[in-house]
Amino acid sequence: MAVINILDKDIYNKIAAGEVVEKPASVVKELVENSIDAGATNITIEILDGGIKLIKVSDNGCGIARDDFDKVFLAHATSKIKTVEDLGKIGTLGFRGEALSSIASVSKVTLASKTDEDIGYQMKVEGGELGEITPIGATKGTYIQVEDLFYNIPVRKKFLRKPKLEENDITNYIARLIMANPNISIKYSADNKIVYQSFGNGLYDAIYAIYGKIIVDNIFEFDFKKGDFHFSGYLGKPTFSKSNRTYQTLIINGRYVINQTISTAVYKAYENFLMKGNFPFYVINLNIPLDKIDVNVHPNKLDVKFEDANQLFGIVYSSIAEILYGINNTKVISSQDELVEESNLKNVSSIGSEYVQSQPINNTIQEVALTDEDEYEINKIDDEIKSTNAITVDSDTQIKKESTNDSYSSDSEEYPKFEKPTFDFIISKSQIDIKSDSITESNNVEESVQEEIDIIHESQHKVIGSLFNTYILLEKDQSLYVIDQHAAHERLLYDKFNSELEAKQVATQQLLIPFVLETNYIESNYLNENIDLLHELGFEIEDFGENSYKVSSVPVLFDNVNIQEIFDNILSDIGNKIVLSKQNSIKDYIAKSACRAAVKANDNLSSGEIDILIELLESSNSVLLCPHGRPIIIQITKKEIEKWFKRIV
Repeated sequence: MAVINILDKDIYNKIAAGEVVEKPASVVKELVENSIDAGATNITIEILDGGIKLIKVSDNGCGIARDDFDKVFLAHATSKIKTVEDLGKIGTLGFRGEALSSIASVSKVTLASKTDEDIGYQMKVEGGELGEITPIGATKGTYIQVEDLFYNIPVRKKFLRKPKLEENDITNYIARLIMANPNISIKYSADNKIVYQSFGNGLYDAIYAIYGKIIVDNIFEFDFKKGDFHFSGYLGKPTFSKSNRTYQTLIINGRYVINQTISTAVYKAYENFLMKGNFPFYVINLNIPLDKIDVNVHPNKLDVKFEDANQLFGIVYSSIAEILYGINNTKVISSQDELVEESNLKNVSSIGSEYVQSQPINNTIQEVALTDEDEYEINKIDDEIKSTNAITVDSDTQIKKESTNDSYSSDSEEYPKFEKPTFDFIISKSQIDIKSDSITESNNVEESVQEEIDIIHESQHKVIGSLFNTYILLEKDQSLYVIDQHAAHERLLYDKFNSELEAKQVATQQLLIPFVLETNYIESNYLNENIDLLHELGFEIEDFGENSYKVSSVPVLFDNVNIQEIFDNILSDIGNKIVLSKQNSIKDYIAKSACRAAVKANDNLSSGEIDILIELLESSNSVLLCPHGRPIIIQITKKEIEKWFKRIV
């Protein structure tokens, strides 16, 4: 018979500590967040051996009164909340009252603090045992030192990683913290070497302090409000991307979080601008009423839940897509390009699978360390992006705007969609044939703005000719424009195919011999739930026995494409999918079809064909990047060319 034991306080405190104090970065996070909640404007963080040996945090906040010293290290002791109602409107970074108690139970802690009183006080705690409170001379604020983390739990200590890897996690957190608190001066040192130092001069300077000049030269500021949501911050230019997500920071009500709803929405907005495997840069601040968000999801407080995640997804996706479609995506060649590439190669290094933080003082590109929490959440986000679940953008949906408050609304099955232009033309490999002059402009980019950002519009330009039967050379406005004929045509066809899809005018191809699709029970249920959408995509599909389907026709785009491969793609990661999305399910095939149908490099276009291709680019609202993210147009200014020939310096 099993015997039920009541655990001693010493045991359950150590067990509880594992929820909060997973590693040195957890300790730094809790201590620094306490400093911010105390109203500090200057914070200093110092660590030794990745925080395993020593962590020091000092601030100029309000301090801790002598009478509260006995309570600070008690479990569930907090100054942040008092009643259960407070859980619905948490505005501080800390609130659980678990951190200091947990930290003190697995380390040696020294706490010193002074309020507005004439004298400060100090107390030492070892393994949860409180020492005496003694008076000391001190300045206003709090100083806390944590030594020998997990010294009394050898089984936990042996699972800590190498000091440099633990340091990486701390560095990653401090980087996010600086961007989340750009008006606080923060100094961070590791092994007696300054890693970051911000001066509280705003977000732009904070980003510069973390990433350096190359990054800030490739970002732009944004700010918009939709109903209760206020977004601001910096986005990377569509022509600028990174190979990982360590350059992405989301801050909600001043708290750094990782949220797959917003991450997926941003990725979807950038998707047509990025090469496969690349990711956008962003630092996004979201301010939202406290009662519309739940931050009490996990002890690490990195995860949050929203009252209406679907509405939020739609707002982020449509708003950022609209911003991106209004930006000039022409790549401009400058003398700094070579320097930038060289800097990228020199300053990105790695240890195992983790990125090493370079020194920010050099103003060079830096890779911020990927933490365990980041990796876990990023994997969830990857699943979200690869599988089109309930937070996806169906191509039939439209933006719903209420004129009274300029807010967006959506239900669980419909999300705002940034409309693209539609086209009715075909450019063949050997000739360019205009079927119709009908081109529909996007409703989401104001004409006045579009006139300013168009690279090639109705103003005068001069076609110089073709280079290598691949690049069209054009002179305009004191610049030379080099146009990749294949990429340009590919983008135009891609947008045309997408517009047909959105207009439910997909041309179909009857199969000479129907294809029989065999599925399992779960896949069959999934296809049955989405059968109407498959019909809209151009698939004539019907039941053909238990868990089998007969496919009699497919979209013309998929002619000569392996049908089994198409459905394998549609059914991939089915466990994460709830709603099948048109564009996500067949996006790669649309891109491949556009690529196959477009004029190729080395195709010799006549002057008339070149003129028509340029005219189509002028008339369309297409993104100036091919579906794979490569630039369509390169601009070289007259000034840059004169630098090459030393006419100017």
